[in-house]
Amino acid sequence: MLISTLYFVLFYQEIVSVFSWGPIGHNLVARLAQSQLDSSTNNWIQNYIPRNLSGDLSAIASWPDIILYPMTNPLDYENWQWSLELHYINIPDWSCEYISSRDCLNNRCLEGALKNYSQRLIDNNYDYVQQQQALFFLVHFVGDAHQPLHAGFKGDVGGKNIT
Repeated sequence: MLISTLYFVLFYQEIVSVFSWGPIGHNLVARLAQSQLDSSTNNWIQNYIPRNLSGDLSAIASWPDIILYPMTNPLDYENWQWSLELHYINIPDWSCEYISSRDCLNNRCLEGALKNYSQRLIDNNYDYVQQQQALFFLVHFVGDAHQPLHAGFKGDVGGKNIT
């Protein structure tokens, strides 16, 4: 019994120290993605990565999260709130079927964001800043697509309500 209690306490301590996906997860996904790019594509995206970041795709991967919160973007976080719903795919609670027409109205979800920003990145009708932001969002949303709790039940709120 004492050993079981000790294991529980030690295990619980490890659970408390586990972090969510956050910047580390996005960084890893971006590093892996960049390592798989051919040299032509990698050279092309360098045009959109700020010079001070040395062409490191992982350095931009968390930008779409950073701009959302007053602690990390105190000057204009309110202007980016429209993008919050793009980070997720929410299906009705206890439904195990994703229906795009129901769950991604007007492409206002992760699937729609991936399509939109993929197109914006290569569309020359958008200016440089819009294409740069498209790359930043696209890199981030690929990471979100691989975050297990970003596609789930609406009531889970992207995993925030899971305890």
